[in-house]
Amino acid sequence: MTEQAIVMGRHDHLLGIWCCPEKTLDSTTAVIFVTPGVLHHAGPFRLHVDLARGLASDGIASLRFDLSGIGESFGIGTAGRSIDRAADELGQAIDWLSRNHGITKIILFGLCSGADDAIHTANQDPRIVGVVAMDGCGYATAKHFWHRIKDHYLRRLLRPTIWLRFLSRPFRKTTECPKSLGPGTDIREFPSRDIAATQLRALADQGTQLHFVYTGGVSDYYNHAGQFADMFPELADAPGVSTHFYPEIDHVAFLCEDRERLGEHVRQQIQAMVNCRIHEGATDATSTRFPQSI
Repeated sequence: MTEQAIVMGRHDHLLGIWCCPEKTLDSTTAVIFVTPGVLHHAGPFRLHVDLARGLASDGIASLRFDLSGIGESFGIGTAGRSIDRAADELGQAIDWLSRNHGITKIILFGLCSGADDAIHTANQDPRIVGVVAMDGCGYATAKHFWHRIKDHYLRRLLRPTIWLRFLSRPFRKTTECPKSLGPGTDIREFPSRDIAATQLRALADQGTQLHFVYTGGVSDYYNHAGQFADMFPELADAPGVSTHFYPEIDHVAFLCEDRERLGEHVRQQIQAMVNCRIHEGATDATSTRFPQSI
């Protein structure tokens, strides 16, 4: 494996790390890691670094880079919505891979807003043949509300310490506390459920493979296995669409053991996508419709 720092983009303003194995599984396919939020190309707790080096050991090349204004990339380029800027800069990264390494097929991995950027870009660029989206868009369903009541509120009512705290409240001395910092205005927004369903169905119909990983860190909108099928019944018969739920892992996989398990799962999914492209039309046993939900 070799890792090379590169500068690319139409303004030579994007910095990234090209990670290439000595022997590639498919010389025409590479993975691009999409930065989440304002995190740089290493990813949360070096998740992208670990994934890139693990994929290299599997014979899969990858590129991790900073979007403009993040990390070591200059904040210049296309104006407008951040999701559109990300799509434009991902296109520039794919152009660089095509010119310099003959890469024609791209698989994107994105966490949080990176997942949103990945899906948005895949809808615009046919060179993207696969997306692994972690904690991407989600929409509350009837079962979501039931699980929220059952797993959160009912469990709290059964805890004696909750009742003790409630009953002792009138006798406790209170002190004035400063107000908490209010939420910022830079809020992640999902498209409507109907728009998301249309976009995902269009990608599936054109042969783009999609795998969605959800964690317990987004329980406010996704909190049980099988919710993906309830959110998007239009995708029930869509080929190449799969999902997995990790209720015990937080949003950024803070624990080392969680990142290790998550990394192994993501690597398996990407390997399956690459192998499926090598053997077009072959059935992939590791990535089925709504599989592996726990």
